[in-house]
Amino acid sequence: MSENTHPLGTVARLNEEDIKELDDGLRGSLVLPDHEAYEDTRNVWNGLVNKYPAVIVRAEGGVDVARAVKFARDNDLELAVRGGAHNQTGAAMVDNGLVVDLEEMDDIHIDPGEQVARVGPGNRAEDVLAETQEFGLATPTGSAGSVGISGPTLGGGIGWIRRKHGLAVDALRSVELVTPDGELRTASPDHNEDLYWAIRGGGGNFGVVTNFEFDLYEVGPIVGGLGVFYPADHANAVLETYRDVMADAPEELTTIVFNGHVPALPALPDDIHGEDTMGILGCYVGNPEEGMQVIEPLRGVADPIIDLSEPMPYEVLHDLGTQLYPWGRNYVHRSVFLDELSEDIYQIFREQTEAAPGSMDAMAIWSMGGNVGHGEPAAFAWDDKQYMMTIEANWEHYENNREFEWARKTERMLRDAGGEGAYMGFTGIEEQDWEDWAEQVYAENYDRLAEVKAEYDPLNTFQQNVNINPTGD
Repeated sequence: MSENTHPLGTVARLNEEDIKELDDGLRGSLVLPDHEAYEDTRNVWNGLVNKYPAVIVRAEGGVDVARAVKFARDNDLELAVRGGAHNQTGAAMVDNGLVVDLEEMDDIHIDPGEQVARVGPGNRAEDVLAETQEFGLATPTGSAGSVGISGPTLGGGIGWIRRKHGLAVDALRSVELVTPDGELRTASPDHNEDLYWAIRGGGGNFGVVTNFEFDLYEVGPIVGGLGVFYPADHANAVLETYRDVMADAPEELTTIVFNGHVPALPALPDDIHGEDTMGILGCYVGNPEEGMQVIEPLRGVADPIIDLSEPMPYEVLHDLGTQLYPWGRNYVHRSVFLDELSEDIYQIFREQTEAAPGSMDAMAIWSMGGNVGHGEPAAFAWDDKQYMMTIEANWEHYENNREFEWARKTERMLRDAGGEGAYMGFTGIEEQDWEDWAEQVYAENYDRLAEVKAEYDPLNTFQQNVNINPTGD
């Protein structure tokens, strides 16, 4: 970073009295580039992201958020919001701008009788599950325990109980959020209905959510767990069996089939780490013993490298996601949605995994369908698709443009073979692609989202995201 763009230079250009007034008015704390907490606070999950904000407001409530948004607007600072800091594009950070850090806003209130959870935006999936599973309840979250609540929920929320209980947007009853004018608003089926529709799939384009209210469902705490790794030379048989089983699978079963290498996880023997594999992971929400019978065909395709399938705590599946995608590794993940798994798709799935440049790269097929999209109408555009496919470039410690090229090329091949759209959580990282990603993520909902954006954020204050232009252009 050059001296002209150093965040201290931006701070120096700000009025000292204005900074002091902001600091004095906060319940939380102000972190500037010379603060001892600065490096930790600007740290995010994806190791490719290395941004230097000029001002970080560690908010402790909606008033702090409103003050931070007003300060950014008054001082012409670009604005970003840090919830779980897991968004792979780095949207939680911004160079030389202002970051609203929500990590301290981590209250969780569970009403087991009403089966409702009220969740602060600083929580991660593992935090919410730790509370709800005490009552045998859960709400849809991201698929790893380390992901935040805010980003996945606002983008859709594709988790382990999606076919039974839908996406996070389906379970979201209401939110409180600070809009760019500094107002604290409620969005629900009965209040600001257009905003309620838009935030469920439209991401952080409309304000900063300060509280989420979710429906809870009976889940676990023990579920039927599927985790089987087959040698890669059985790929055709695995894919054929997977397609046949999921075509008639009960909604209680949610699965992911992935093509890559046996990961180096503590639960797996060292001597199989790195072996080429076709693996199937899954969760059966219901009677665990019945679930083990349902998943039996997926366990009997061939002699596995290892089979970890058994009744297991629901939280273990999220722990697995955290281990598979640890903090600080480099990530470029892309996605498409599919109506069906054609032979052309399977060929790309097999051949492009073989062509991947890195030992941790993988591709995955996520089953959708079931009760995905069962809630109130929402801006999430792809809840009618049967599958999502992800292209996952994962690597450590070095720059490697081959990973970017592989992910980009594979995505284009899948689109040529019938893939459509994209999930907000898997939209690569290259900023020059974000305009295209908006078209892919929002599809036919874009024009209506642009109208809502023009009403609540006409100056596009919130643009560190898969951005919606308030003019609709």
